[in-house]
Amino acid sequence: MTDNVSKFIYLLLLFIAPPLWADSAVLAAGDMWRAEAAFEAMAGVSRVETGYANPPDGSEERRQAVRVHFDNRRLGYGDLLGRFWQLVDGDDGEGQYCNRGKTFAPALLPQSDYQWRLAEASLARWRALHGRESRVSFWSQSQFTPAPEMEDWASRHPWRFGVYARRCGGWPLPEVNRP
Repeated sequence: MTDNVSKFIYLLLLFIAPPLWADSAVLAAGDMWRAEAAFEAMAGVSRVETGYANPPDGSEERRQAVRVHFDNRRLGYGDLLGRFWQLVDGDDGEGQYCNRGKTFAPALLPQSDYQWRLAEASLARWRALHGRESRVSFWSQSQFTPAPEMEDWASRHPWRFGVYARRCGGWPLPEVNRP
């Protein structure tokens, strides 16, 4: 009897626990709706949560952000950073496109040492390509607060989102051909 209970609990935990290859990333790429739609379109992304990133020391205003859950066997954090740089204007630290204010300013929010190193490399690449400093903030240990009432706004309001995104510029994202 005890052996069967142990097997049942093992199987239950096996199906409830997230897969070992699942990973997540938090990115503040301007407005959360545009970021949610852009990251959801990537193969290997299982879920995108909208919310806010709070600075670790509370010295700045929180930022609109997304937490991207992805299968790191199919998609890497570097791929997410590539999409991030497509979404943002690295010269604009006061908002993105028609969304103004620090709430909409882009920020890289690495969640591990590995993500930190890749984020630094992507920022260095941006600097090398543009020949100047980026206005994208770099926060370590930020706290993500979900905003479930904002999730799937673009898919729930496709017409409104389409008008908003095209009016503000930078949408739709250009397709990137990868070898």
